[in-house]
Amino acid sequence: MFRILAPMPGAPAALRRLSSADVRTRIITHRFFIKFFHQVAARQTIEWLDHHDSPYWDLCFMQEKAAVGADLYIKDSPTNVERLRAERLDTIVFTNSTNEHLPAPRADTWVQVAKLVLETKTRWEEQHG
Repeated sequence: MFRILAPMPGAPAALRRLSSADVRTRIITHRFFIKFFHQVAARQTIEWLDHHDSPYWDLCFMQEKAAVGADLYIKDSPTNVERLRAERLDTIVFTNSTNEHLPAPRADTWVQVAKLVLETKTRWEEQHG
C-alpha cells in the first residue's frame, strides 16, 4: 500500500540537506489506522524511506503529534497544525488546498521547508549558545 507512492518533489533531497546540517529529523505518522496491518505498515514505511534515501533519526507511529516533543513541526493537516499551535508548538504549514487559510510560517516546497528549518536552527543556536 505505501510502497508504490512517489515522494513529494524535493523531499528526500531536503531531508538529506537537513541531515547534513545536523538536524535530527523525526518522522511522525499515523499509519496504524488499519486493523491487523501494523507490522506491514511499519515495514513498508521503513522500506519506502530507505528506498528513497530519506534520512531520519526517529520514526514515530502515533496520532498525537505533540506527544513527541519536537522543537519544530512541519504539517499539512489543518487539524494537526491548529492542535500543535494551540499548544504553542512551533509549526510550519506545508501548503496544500486544505490549509491555505492558516497563517505563516508556511512552505510551498521542500526546498522552502529546508530553508525555514535551517533558519529556525540558526536562531535557536544564537539564542541558546
